[in-house]
Amino acid sequence: MPGRCIAKGVHPVQERHLLTRMPSAQRRIHRRPILAALLGLTVVGLGAGAFSLAIFTDTAASTGSFASGTIDITSSPAVAFNVAAMMPGDANTATMTIANAGTAQLRYAMSTTATTALGAALQLTVKTQGTSCAAFDGTTVVAATAVNGAAIGSNAQGGQAGDRMLAAVSNEVLCFRVSLPLASANTLQGLTSAVTFTFDAEQTANNP
Repeated sequence: MPGRCIAKGVHPVQERHLLTRMPSAQRRIHRRPILAALLGLTVVGLGAGAFSLAIFTDTAASTGSFASGTIDITSSPAVAFNVAAMMPGDANTATMTIANAGTAQLRYAMSTTATTALGAALQLTVKTQGTSCAAFDGTTVVAATAVNGAAIGSNAQGGQAGDRMLAAVSNEVLCFRVSLPLASANTLQGLTSAVTFTFDAEQTANNP
């Protein structure tokens, strides 16, 4: 075996005994390659750790803010008509302002309900403001029809014939005229009718 100075014919037990008695300097020579290899592996491990801790890093962030829009329709005055003692042939006109207080364009429709036989007999005509509601010379929005069931457009979703548009934070003035036809039946005397004008609005964006 290389590095051993043992004569041939030496018994294995004697060989181990001789190695044990080998001078310490010689034993150190045998250990040096092993120690060198272990030290080399340690340096490589430390170097890899050092490199993993030495990388450059950076980060960045962006933020956003979102707010939903609003559809907000109002009608004023709250009480458009308060008429008593109507006679056949009488007509009463009221100014009504329809406003969009929201942040997005809307379309709106109107539906009307009226109680009793008097409500069925009363006639409603609606026009744009024109010169004035008193003059009642604007463009016709609703031709003369029974107050009960009168409508502007339709409250069905989507654009419908007769629907009206209002831009955000805008309004329009409509003139409402309610009349009791001259030919009204005598049976209508002394009746009272409650009338409600309901305005329904919806967004126009993404809603053809």
